Amino acid sequence: MNKLSAMLDAKLVPIMSKVSNQRHLSAIRDGLVATIPLTIIGAIFLLIATFPFPQAYVDFMANNPALTNALMIPFTLTIGLLSIYVSFSIGYQLAKTYHISPLIGGIAATLCFLTTIGVTSIEDGSYINKAYLGGEGMFSAIITSVFAVEVMRFCDKHNLRIKMPDSIPQNIGSSFDALIPITISVSVVTIVVHLLGFDINTVIASALTPLLSASADSLLLPIIYVVLTALMWFGGIHPGVLKAIVLPIWTINAVANMDAFVAGTPIPHVGVEPFIFTFLWIGGGGGTLALCLMMCFSKSQSIKSLGRLSIAPSLFNINEPILFGVPFILNPTFFIPLLLGPLVNVFITYFAFTTGIAAGMGNPLAAAWNFPSFLAGFLCTNSWTGVALVVVNFLVYFAIYYPFFKIYEKKSLQEEGRLENEKVSA
Repeated sequence: MNKLSAMLDAKLVPIMSKVSNQRHLSAIRDGLVATIPLTIIGAIFLLIATFPFPQAYVDFMANNPALTNALMIPFTLTIGLLSIYVSFSIGYQLAKTYHISPLIGGIAATLCFLTTIGVTSIEDGSYINKAYLGGEGMFSAIITSVFAVEVMRFCDKHNLRIKMPDSIPQNIGSSFDALIPITISVSVVTIVVHLLGFDINTVIASALTPLLSASADSLLLPIIYVVLTALMWFGGIHPGVLKAIVLPIWTINAVANMDAFVAGTPIPHVGVEPFIFTFLWIGGGGGTLALCLMMCFSKSQSIKSLGRLSIAPSLFNINEPILFGVPFILNPTFFIPLLLGPLVNVFITYFAFTTGIAAGMGNPLAAAWNFPSFLAGFLCTNSWTGVALVVVNFLVYFAIYYPFFKIYEKKSLQEEGRLENEKVSA
């Protein structure tokens, strides 16, 4: 593994550094990192509201819906609105690199993104559809934020602004400078999305549906699922749309498996939800629990802190703090294990179930997505072979993530050393 780490360090790091330092990618990365506190807060409250055991706690929460709803409010206002915060943050960071007012850049980016959502009028008033305000709207937030700031840069470069008298305070003058570029960017988004009907999120869903229409029990579907998940997380798109497309097929297969389990006949389907969410997403999308565990014992203080803050949510498959904290978005270092780890475990899991090494998933609805995989593996198979399969897959993830973690750790240690030297010299 050390040889592999050295080879990756020598061959890939220079290329990855060049990509990571690109202006727009850097602004997107820094914008996402700025949302770490929000994702951690949201993940903690979601965990408290949906803690899956003991049964007395589950029953208590079920009998107190007002408490559950109250606990879900911070989650809804953080991760549920994450794309709004991301659009502002990216706009802020990108504008700063162009020496344009970062605050106005963030505001322009947020307005552009919200314009893609639009306002729906009803008899009693108007509302904004929140479906794309969370992770599902991340791709739109990134594109519109970059677009809004680039329009501002173009107008600034060509002196397209409303010039105020010198007697006007500078902060007010800067606000009027932004009138023309913001008007242009919002007008373009309005025309494209609402007059021409080009909805980015709808287009994505429509393009992905044919890819996922293959038989749920084939090896092809989980391969497509994990490849698209890796690509979408890398591009900043929340892959929740994939589950929405496949869920009807998974549900039909789950009912058939449960009927067979009750009847004592062989379990017919492997294409059910736990195949992905229990045996592949160990710690969340991409199987990041192994990485989170490594981070908890890192030599880098910043990595160790992020790992220890994220380990509790990760145990319950909530890994937004890791995905946005590292971050995985537009991070070529972690794209390889994000793709390779789940792909390897797809073959292992499929082989285990189709050959009978692991007991069939006779009760696939027994474990929710946020059940720890080691527990869920037993619940959905009613067998310790399910737990053993989770352990094997976890060890595979550990082996695959390790060399890339060492690269990440080395860069973090170098940065911490540089900052420490600056403090000493100061």
